[in-house]
Amino acid sequence: MLPFPINLSIKWLIPFLVFSCGLVAVSLIWVFRETWRVDWKIDQKREFVQMGKDMESKLKILEDPQWGDPKKAALVRSNLEYLKRPQYQVKQILLKGEGNWKQGTSGVRVDRCMTCHINEDKLIKQHPYTAEDFPFDIYGCTACHEGNGRALKKELAHEHLFKNKKDMYRRLVHPEDAIKFWKNLAGLSIQEGLDASDFRYFNVTGEPQAYIGSTTCIKCHKKLTPYHVDFWAQSKFKTFEKVKTAKDFIEGDEDYRKQCYKCHTTGYNEKTGEFNEENVTCEACHGPGELYAQFMSTGKLAAAATLTRETFSFKVCGRCHIPRNHEMRWSRLLAMESKELADSLQELEGISKELGEMVCNNKEKSASGGVNLGYLLREEKVKPEAHEGVSKSQKIDEKVLKPEANRDQIEISTKG
Repeated sequence: MLPFPINLSIKWLIPFLVFSCGLVAVSLIWVFRETWRVDWKIDQKREFVQMGKDMESKLKILEDPQWGDPKKAALVRSNLEYLKRPQYQVKQILLKGEGNWKQGTSGVRVDRCMTCHINEDKLIKQHPYTAEDFPFDIYGCTACHEGNGRALKKELAHEHLFKNKKDMYRRLVHPEDAIKFWKNLAGLSIQEGLDASDFRYFNVTGEPQAYIGSTTCIKCHKKLTPYHVDFWAQSKFKTFEKVKTAKDFIEGDEDYRKQCYKCHTTGYNEKTGEFNEENVTCEACHGPGELYAQFMSTGKLAAAATLTRETFSFKVCGRCHIPRNHEMRWSRLLAMESKELADSLQELEGISKELGEMVCNNKEKSASGGVNLGYLLREEKVKPEAHEGVSKSQKIDEKVLKPEANRDQIEISTKG
């Protein structure tokens, strides 16, 4: 039997054993905390429990024999069974914008916020104005709230976090803050060819910016840049005035008119079908004026000008000023002209029918001994021997002129 390599006395052996046991205990505690008692698992368990309670309440309604829905009830019951034995795991979103995205990979940006905030239905309810425009599985959470999306511990994940709208507005000190936010959204979008100008319709909270109206814009710019206001006023911006008088717009349904609203109004919302202002006004080209007004009202005129220059794009013009933008009118106008022509032909047929009935009535009167208008135009058969030596013009006069005795009868028949 080999001797112990280190000759330790009892004096050193006891401290060594205590230290070793302590190291093992610390390691076990660390492993336990990292695998069982971690923050994200505690939060995830809490969310699963709450989701289970919500589903149980929903299931009671769906299982009602009178008002319930058996198919939906079966689906909820299946989800409820899963929630009773959930799998706790880290959930993350791989964000576009960095790395080798173009080569087919997802880059190095990671958003793990949904590891704790796992209830997506709850998130959608908390973001009624942004969830549809900025899906969580594409943009994540840090795009708007910032913070550390890779961290799994609450303190690190919430570092420099904008928790609510008030915090988000507080970060807006200079237009560059808004432009940086818009560029970030453009980089995260899976749609190619987008830039900051495509997202300038949104505020730093991710919600749509408010349209303030041309009256508010002109109130300041009439003094600051009168030449710009005059140039706009003298241009053909009142296009909606002409549209409203067009036949196809008047007779078209609301779905047809919405196609006109896109270019001939300002602040048109395709989802609601509503617009902020008629005609092409300031915000039709420069975008919503909420942030402009915010900087202008605080005296940051140069800052507001920066916001205009940095987000200008000719794509705004191209959305309306494109060839064949009125093709949708062709079929409508052609159908309207065809209908008008058919109505005219129908009217002519009615007139012809009335004339035919009048002719028939005149013939009936002639047969009964009366005299009608046809008498004046009817050619009489004249015997040749009775008109020998009479000129052609005289023969015509004889056909038209009648004896004096018949003129009164002709007039009576005509008036009758």
